[in-house]
Amino acid sequence: MESDADLVRRCLDGNRAAWAALVARHADLAYGVLRRAGLEAAAADDAFQEVCVLLWKGLAKLREAERLAPWLVVTAKRVAWRMRRRAKARRRREEARARPEVDPAASPEAELAALEDEQAVREALGAMGERCRRLLTALYFEASDGGYDEIARRLGMPRGSIGPTRRRCLETLRAELAARGLESDVSDNPAAASSPLTPRSRRRGDRKGPS
Repeated sequence: MESDADLVRRCLDGNRAAWAALVARHADLAYGVLRRAGLEAAAADDAFQEVCVLLWKGLAKLREAERLAPWLVVTAKRVAWRMRRRAKARRRREEARARPEVDPAASPEAELAALEDEQAVREALGAMGERCRRLLTALYFEASDGGYDEIARRLGMPRGSIGPTRRRCLETLRAELAARGLESDVSDNPAAASSPLTPRSRRRGDRKGPS
């Protein structure tokens, strides 16, 4: 039986049979790592294809046979982590885009008021400066498992400035909402709210005082 090193060398020479033999030899190892990492069968199939692509691109660095199996284990774990992260981000985006179902018992007047409030909130966010708009969107509306570090890299701002900037931007948002006749229960904590623009906003004058 040919060694991994021999198969790799033949693969680099363009031998398709050697590539098929190399993949078949290590398929069970890669699949096992992907499944143990928490991927379902369909996701593991997609991840395995990604591992194969990475293997093909990295063949030139894998001439030493003893490095191949450890490389595959580490690569498969990383691919599985990225796929889980992408799936989680996709679910969070879908949940963020999904509008809450309208309460069938709600009156037409209440539904209309809610729609008006939503529009006012969109206008308030659109009226803000680009820095604040991008930051609030990143914090509350876009999935980011990397937390503040990832957001800081994406927006090109120091990580330590995100908290103070967020507070200033939320104050600006409150002012924009107030200018549109809304008193908004704006959340200061992105981790505790799916949006800073909570539907608990109400138009001034609608609040009932103590009887």
